[in-house]
Amino acid sequence: MSVFGTLRIFNSGLNTDHSHRNGGRSSMTDESYKVVSTADEADHDIYAHEVRTHTNFTIYRRNKGFSSTDTIVQNDATPTCPTVVDSTTTTDTANEDNSTSTSASTSASTDTAANERKSSVQERFGPWNDEECKSLLKNLFDESKSFHSCFICKDAYCTGLSKETLSKFPGYKKFNHKWLNRSNWWLCFVETEGMYCLVCKKHHIKHPHNQREVFAATPSIRFKLDAITTHNKSSLHAAALQTEMIQKVSYFHQEVTKKSEVETSVLEGVFSTAYYLMKSFIANRQLLPLLNFIEKIFHVEDLKYFNHRSAECQSEIFMTLGETMKKSLLSDVKKSPAFGILTDEVCDISVTENLMTFIQYYNSTSESVCTQFLSCQNILSEFSSANADAITKLILSELKDDDLDVSKFAGFSSDGAAVMVGKRAGVATLLKAENPSLINVHCVCHRLALSCTDSNESINYIKTIETLLRQLWQLFENSPKKMAVYLKTQKQLKEISMGEKATKIVSKRLKKACRTRWLSLEASVRAVHGDYEAILHTLSILDQSGDAAATGLMKKMKSIKFLGTLYIMRDILPVLADLSKHFQKDSLNFSDIRPSINLAKDKLKKLLEEETPMQSLQTDIDSFSDMCAEIKLNNKELKELQSLFEKYVNALINNITRRFEDSSDVLAALGIFDPLSVPLQNQPGFKEYGIAQINILADHFHQLDEPETKTRKTEKMQSEWQSFKYHINDVLKPVIPEDVRDGSSKSTNTTEWLLLQLLRNPTFENFYPSLIPIAAAAVAIPITNAWPERGASSLKNIKTKLRNRLGEAMLENILHVCINGPAPESKEGQTIIKAAVDSWLKAKNRRKVAKVNKISGACGVVVKETLNDNVISQDASVQTEENPVIVEAQEVLSEVRQAMKVMAIENENDSDFEDESDFDDDCCW
Repeated sequence: MSVFGTLRIFNSGLNTDHSHRNGGRSSMTDESYKVVSTADEADHDIYAHEVRTHTNFTIYRRNKGFSSTDTIVQNDATPTCPTVVDSTTTTDTANEDNSTSTSASTSASTDTAANERKSSVQERFGPWNDEECKSLLKNLFDESKSFHSCFICKDAYCTGLSKETLSKFPGYKKFNHKWLNRSNWWLCFVETEGMYCLVCKKHHIKHPHNQREVFAATPSIRFKLDAITTHNKSSLHAAALQTEMIQKVSYFHQEVTKKSEVETSVLEGVFSTAYYLMKSFIANRQLLPLLNFIEKIFHVEDLKYFNHRSAECQSEIFMTLGETMKKSLLSDVKKSPAFGILTDEVCDISVTENLMTFIQYYNSTSESVCTQFLSCQNILSEFSSANADAITKLILSELKDDDLDVSKFAGFSSDGAAVMVGKRAGVATLLKAENPSLINVHCVCHRLALSCTDSNESINYIKTIETLLRQLWQLFENSPKKMAVYLKTQKQLKEISMGEKATKIVSKRLKKACRTRWLSLEASVRAVHGDYEAILHTLSILDQSGDAAATGLMKKMKSIKFLGTLYIMRDILPVLADLSKHFQKDSLNFSDIRPSINLAKDKLKKLLEEETPMQSLQTDIDSFSDMCAEIKLNNKELKELQSLFEKYVNALINNITRRFEDSSDVLAALGIFDPLSVPLQNQPGFKEYGIAQINILADHFHQLDEPETKTRKTEKMQSEWQSFKYHINDVLKPVIPEDVRDGSSKSTNTTEWLLLQLLRNPTFENFYPSLIPIAAAAVAIPITNAWPERGASSLKNIKTKLRNRLGEAMLENILHVCINGPAPESKEGQTIIKAAVDSWLKAKNRRKVAKVNKISGACGVVVKETLNDNVISQDASVQTEENPVIVEAQEVLSEVRQAMKVMAIENENDSDFEDESDFDDDCCW
């Protein structure tokens, strides 16, 4: 018995002869039949099949709204109700005892009827549901055009074509909008074009003889119901339906369709993972293990559709991300009126001399000044030494390769080495030959470090303090045993009982004093000053155990002169450290230099006047424990410390002044753009303010012009400046933010604020066209070379001992993402990743399966197969062509073996090539 129960069909006065006379179709009304189910299946649709051989019963399908004339058919998506005849039906029992031949005929008739019903279902409801049809409409037709379909017009309450279309094309009035009904679900009408068939258009149906594509690629403009009915019954339409049904039931096609749908999202996820590895200094070879981990642990099943897992494809992914990042950077730089270059040399773990180059420019998109990584070039790959000529050629070749105009090259910043700033043949001098208006800047951070070094060199005991601090650090850093004694002594002196984590936090370690690290000396002095007693106790313990180094250090450190000098440096070095940190800020510009220097010198003079270190020493010396009890401060020693203090402060002030007084006249002239320095209209000197500086700027930026042209441009610039001064006082001064006005802003100052106002406001280009390029050059001039120093740190974090064979191109691309790239989860990061995916897909064909252009459909109709358009094959297990990468590797290995034979090397495992192969899988890509 069926799960739907036994159907009992009661006949009220049924005359079976009527069905025979009506061609095997019952002429009775719906009230002549009653359907009774022995099981309560109110939530299911009941389908009635043929109860009698030549009779089709017409019934209602509950909750579906069929009319009494509808023939009940079976949809593939619904369960089938088997034909069950109750024993109470006795009207036509004699017909069931027909001969065997009659039964065979009946069976054939039944199969034909079933096929007709299935075809009817496809024509009426189609192989898709409503949402799939709507999605197909959007994919097949241009959304900018107006099109009509029963699936869209029903929701939009559309009842006809637009009046504009009917007025332009009067013949379209013949099209009846009512033809777009559920019976003609496949019909779509595009205004200004004609009628299309969804199924035929999707499968690109062509006529086998004349190759016409009416209702498919070519719209039908025969607006008659007969044309629609004819197409509905045609073999072309049937072939398209058959092809669609074959694809829907094919597991392979479903997998291909799924893969095509998620291809972009999967690639974006893979690229995001690679982007994360590049930002986090993780080896490239960890990409596949990480993807496998995500797929298995987090059940990201779509990752199985990512088939590009070869080393070459992985390399292309990383390279594409870096190249996309650089393209985005260059796109912004080319929009800027000027740019500056920051460069420095760095040696990596593989003893390769690299030239790290950064670029500073005004970003019109973010309306701010940006400093970004530009390139990393191997100097010695093409040149025999890293001289000025080699560095200059590398910089100019990079600008040429990036299509950057040298005339926009406004500023150059370096560490001040002779090869960079030499007056005769330095890099800056050679670059000025290419662009005479280039402004060379010696990095303020390096100048400050040189000032401090010169001061320390001039005072012998300060040099001795540096040496002692470095030796003390080495004593504990190179011996875990001594470091443990030092940490235990700290804990005992502090007389506290802590857990292991708290002990690690409270117990401080010594810092290395190194001249090449700008803040290291201040950190080392602070550490020794904070734990002076613990250090002496530790040295005493080590001295008792016979440690000669500890004995010598204790003798030199256990003196009032050492302790007093430590107090002096403790108060002076923070002033210099704050100045160095200020010079390392991202937003630093030329207008910050002089005020910051003057502030630092005033702080040093105040310390000298108040004798702050001496007062602190006299207060703290009486609080020392027994270990330091013998250290006393008498008048003679106090005078010696005061003399040392005065000499040290004066030496610092003099050296800082000497190092920073030779600033460029052009940089000094740019100071007129400070709005707070502009006098008011009623104050004396207003009309003359800035005229001399404007002349200096005009001479510099127009030095290549002819005398007459140069004079005309200078006069125009002076006229614009006179007008701009009124605009500063009347419009800009009142709207300066308070934090910028009082100097408390950490992001900008008044001069930079005014320059950015000139660049941000597009209306200023019409009123001050001569001042805009000056403002762009001013913000693009780099003042500090701290960025290449940071880039060197990133390079050493990327190119480690285990990745020492990273190629130059791969290293540069990783640096682009690592330094310039936003967070991968940010909106900007996702934009870069999506652009990289598009670029990667367009770069070359990704080994797609060969297309089958044509297949034979039903009734001999030619159907263009689109199944394989987006199919991407996995890496084949059989190599049909020689891989050039493998061939090259084999040739290299052959050369190595030949060389080893010549050099009589027996054991191949002694080669570095083999020893490090396990660690350098990603180094070549």
